[in-house]
Amino acid sequence: MLDLLLLFLMGLVGGFLAGLIGIGGGVMYILVLPYILLGMGFPQEEIVQYTIANSIFGTMFAALAGNVTHIRQRFFFWREVFIIGIIGTIASISTLHFFVNTTSYQTFEFNMAVIAIMLFIAIRTLFQVKREVGGNYEKRTTIQLLSFVGLSAGTISALSGLGGGTVIIPILNSGVKMSMKKAKSISLGVIFISALALSLFNLQETPLTDFRNQSTGYIVWPLALTISLGVIIGSPFGVAIAKKLSNKVISLIFVLFVFVVIIDKAIQLF
Repeated sequence: MLDLLLLFLMGLVGGFLAGLIGIGGGVMYILVLPYILLGMGFPQEEIVQYTIANSIFGTMFAALAGNVTHIRQRFFFWREVFIIGIIGTIASISTLHFFVNTTSYQTFEFNMAVIAIMLFIAIRTLFQVKREVGGNYEKRTTIQLLSFVGLSAGTISALSGLGGGTVIIPILNSGVKMSMKKAKSISLGVIFISALALSLFNLQETPLTDFRNQSTGYIVWPLALTISLGVIIGSPFGVAIAKKLSNKVISLIFVLFVFVVIIDKAIQLF
């Protein structure tokens, strides 16, 4: 019962962060899920796979709630979302099938991947925070550029369970000179498309270890649904607060939570 309450609170915070900074909430989920899954008796050998699957499931609802708000506000960018989302989905499912959901991808590899991804993104974002980026000098977003963003985001999402926003936002903000708020909106749209596809894929997967505990495939229903409930409640508040903050403040909040993940994964490694 205490674990479910903790997951609900993580869902609230994750949903709020998704609406605020557009990363889907996975930053919070991957911190807590490994410990709860181990406590429920799930095999150590596949904790990474269960963590990623249920983090992405919660991320899907975080993105959905944020997207509904953006569509109502007419601040949704269909072309960019569609192109990045399709390419990202193909990349993420391929990465899951051929690498993540195999015996080759264990806790050490997972933590190393998350630390490397987060550290690069934090440094890049902090560098850009020194000057206001985006808005007035936005570059043209070609199909090739958007496809590259989708490929990168889909691969990172499958490897880390973070939802891809940790890649989409820095590339669009620093590389394309897009405003943080527009990049965040596109990120949430893409995250929903890829997270929905990945969740359907994980539901029909057969875990390597024959262990079931209220789960279908790699989705553990009490965990996934509890997170999702918190997400649906928390996300609209994040979107509302984001409208009142500057791009610089949103970027600094983003980096703060990136460092929280880095510290947690480094502790697990060493």
